[in-house]
Amino acid sequence: MNVSASRSLTIGIDASSAVSAERTGVAKLVGRLIEHLEAMDDANKYVIYHRLSRWKNREYFYRPKRATTKVKVLQEPFFTGRGIDVFHGPDARLPKIRGPRLVATVNDLFSLVSDEFADEKFRSKKIERYRDIARRADRIICISESTRRDFIRFFPDAEPRTCVIYAGVDEIFYRRSKEEIERVRKKLGVRSDYILYVGALSKRKNMLRMFDAFRQARHQMGEDLQFVAVGRLTYGGDEILRYIEDNRCADQILLPGYVPDRDLPAIYSGARLLLFATLYEGFGMPILEALACGTPVVTSNVSSSAEIAGDAACLVNPMDQEEIVKGLLLVLNGNKPVGADFPSRAPQFKWPTMATETLSVYQKVGLKRAT
Repeated sequence: MNVSASRSLTIGIDASSAVSAERTGVAKLVGRLIEHLEAMDDANKYVIYHRLSRWKNREYFYRPKRATTKVKVLQEPFFTGRGIDVFHGPDARLPKIRGPRLVATVNDLFSLVSDEFADEKFRSKKIERYRDIARRADRIICISESTRRDFIRFFPDAEPRTCVIYAGVDEIFYRRSKEEIERVRKKLGVRSDYILYVGALSKRKNMLRMFDAFRQARHQMGEDLQFVAVGRLTYGGDEILRYIEDNRCADQILLPGYVPDRDLPAIYSGARLLLFATLYEGFGMPILEALACGTPVVTSNVSSSAEIAGDAACLVNPMDQEEIVKGLLLVLNGNKPVGADFPSRAPQFKWPTMATETLSVYQKVGLKRAT
């Protein structure tokens, strides 16, 4: 699909967060946004920026598909934004520039909503960036309505400049064959009967309470279930490792680390369910990935999780271990069918839709600059 505008713009995008061999969450969103904008928009020019701090990982810099798309290094305070009509910071960060119209995306606000989800240094850095966005951005894209509500709760004056644009789910996420499931399961050391978690293994993800709920449900069912928690250990990871050691449950809880996208659809497809009862989410991409693979989901009734899952998942209070256990048992025993509503909701979560709506934001703020 080609998109034309009444006036050609030069659009700068900070792709620093996508400079990684292991793209998840925000990194995946930034990469998909740029890929789809390039594919659909032949009216505007793009300049993809990577901050100098990412230079050591330059092998993962974005490689343009069009001759009109340029890739440059962004180094503050020398970056002026000259020649750029609209600059987009898709990971809640804007350079100190004047001239271009400014767009920022807020993907989550866990540093604002709680002081328990990150260390003080990280929180202070993120909070200062949110304040800067609220003060300077011409348009603030929030990844969910829940995130938008949180943002305007802290920055009410910014409300007229906010909007919601959902992320998407990759087309590779669909139900896989028994043969592929078996191959990936053996590769990761997963037993034949398991429940799954996908995402960072951190304090805000509520891992210890989910582990306790899993072990309780496992005991009540009397089945040899395994909990496979896919993802990197981050803030609070030491507590997770200590839990497994202290409870001597390494045979029950498997931590395979990061799993690449090529293997994720099979590991979703083979799971009895996805348990994603986290304490806070800005969006919750694993919910969509699991549902797209036909895997039932038990997730939280707080932050964005309920918004993204809708009626396609079993919702539980993530602070109530007994309620998590009840949700697990309901789905594992087949007493609560989930996922049937997802096909009707899936069109909301397409990367081309996200790119089209983001481009519309660029054009609107860009035209204001021209006038």
